[in-house]
Amino acid sequence: MLSRASRFKQHHQAVCTELDGEVALFQSNTCDYLVLNETGSAIWNALKTRPSLAEICSHLQEEYDVDPDECLASVETWLEAALEKQVVSTIDS
Repeated sequence: MLSRASRFKQHHQAVCTELDGEVALFQSNTCDYLVLNETGSAIWNALKTRPSLAEICSHLQEEYDVDPDECLASVETWLEAALEKQVVSTIDS
């Protein structure tokens, strides 16, 4: 489980491009290729500001009609997968 205070950023070796309004990612170390849906793209773009988990959820709740608990669970799942695929990294305190 991720801490709500942890801050996240786009991994420096993740290359991204926009295709038809969605973000496509390539991780050069692992050769993973991902195409993000609208929500995943919104999370990815939010990472430019190095937000906390709570800040990402707050941003998504402003954009989408989503239950706070459902949003938190979904964003945690997304971030855990993105950390595992090394397209997102945490910011050291």
